[in-house]
Amino acid sequence: MKHIDTNTLKHLGITFGLSLVGGIYGACAAAGASITKEWCDKQSYGHWCWVDLAADTIGTVLGLVANKLIMNWIS
Repeated sequence: MKHIDTNTLKHLGITFGLSLVGGIYGACAAAGASITKEWCDKQSYGHWCWVDLAADTIGTVLGLVANKLIMNWIS
């Protein structure tokens, strides 16, 4: 089983940032970016990592929650 490494943290951070800044549109961009990043990783490293995709999902959800909290706080 693959462990959490710096690549996994990159997946989490990028999807969090996109969702935080862009809201639902950012989440859509994050979904596309996560699949593209994992496909590129598969081409480079020869394996598809479900842990990275789980990190993408977690990052996206956390980013959307943070975006919602900030938008509610501002308004």
